[in-house]
Amino acid sequence: MTSHLINPSQIRRKLGLTQQDFWERIGVTQSAGSRYECGRHIPKSVQELLRVVHIERIDLSRINRDDLTVLNYLKTRHPDAFECFRKESVVHSDKMTAFIRRKRWMSP
Repeated sequence: MTSHLINPSQIRRKLGLTQQDFWERIGVTQSAGSRYECGRHIPKSVQELLRVVHIERIDLSRINRDDLTVLNYLKTRHPDAFECFRKESVVHSDKMTAFIRRKRWMSP
């Protein structure tokens, strides 16, 4: 993924976040984030953090090395179980997202 393919300003606006909130989640100052949004080259490490945190929506504070070790073990040693768990989690996540959206729309 190269910086010209990532439009951080567009991603940030779609998520409804301020520059401060958006960039703080990946350890970038608001002023540096503003420069990236204005076209300055985005380092690959920052691009990857943007993808993981804001596109894939992964909360980095909730995962650790052990989680990734278990995931890798399942993927390589028990791919059928991994695929089953993956599908189940996607269905659960979709149901939860739909539930949250209904609640927001019903709120005064």
